[in-house]
Amino acid sequence: MIRQLCYLSTAASPMEERALERIVAGAERFNRMAGVTGLLAHGEGVIFQILEGPRDNVAAAFARICRDRRHHSIRLLQDECVATRDFAGSPMAVRTLEPGLIAGLDTMVSAQAIPAIIAGIGHGLPVAALHQMVRAA
Repeated sequence: MIRQLCYLSTAASPMEERALERIVAGAERFNRMAGVTGLLAHGEGVIFQILEGPRDNVAAAFARICRDRRHHSIRLLQDECVATRDFAGSPMAVRTLEPGLIAGLDTMVSAQAIPAIIAGIGHGLPVAALHQMVRAA
């Protein structure tokens, strides 16, 4: 079984492109060595991330994230075992969240909505459909 952990957080300051590139490069290095895959989606100061892989390695990655001062108000949405990875072969996929989707995301999202978010952000589901699914959860 694979551990899959999802969280939301708030960026401490606006995320510039170069800063994001450094974050992703560091995450990719760590994740490749640790056998962790996942997704980092961001926009309008909100960060949504999915980590998946061996239990202890995901825990180590999340501990690093929790110590990172570039964001705060970390809200764990899901932490469970799943049968398969949603981002196999991708040590750190990166997506941009649409501003309309982000509004109120931290209050709308429940753990039951995570599969829809993964499908929508990870696999190109239209934003309107994703927004509808998140609202319905």
